[in-house]
Amino acid sequence: MARWFRYVEHDEWADILDCGMLRPSANSCGPRKWVARSEAAAWRWGEALDQRYPSRVVILELDAVVVERAYLIDNLDNIGSAIYVEGDDLSQIQVVGVVEHK
Repeated sequence: MARWFRYVEHDEWADILDCGMLRPSANSCGPRKWVARSEAAAWRWGEALDQRYPSRVVILELDAVVVERAYLIDNLDNIGSAIYVEGDDLSQIQVVGVVEHK
């Protein structure tokens, strides 16, 4: 298992609280989601993309198989490493924590 991070706005956070996992829903790019390699990068994307910033970053655990199947970009938006996880693999991601804005 590897730790990854995702900045989530209020609607996506409410969906995670409701169902306990990531799923194609609020704030998704179709049936997929971007996941950051570092917490710092997740916060930077939140600041860049969210007009209501700050919100929160969820801490995720991904199996190596999910990471291998995902589309990797080493330096997305000149912010950091991220993967694009397909919808079928979202159910394999465990939400293990949350970090509120400091």
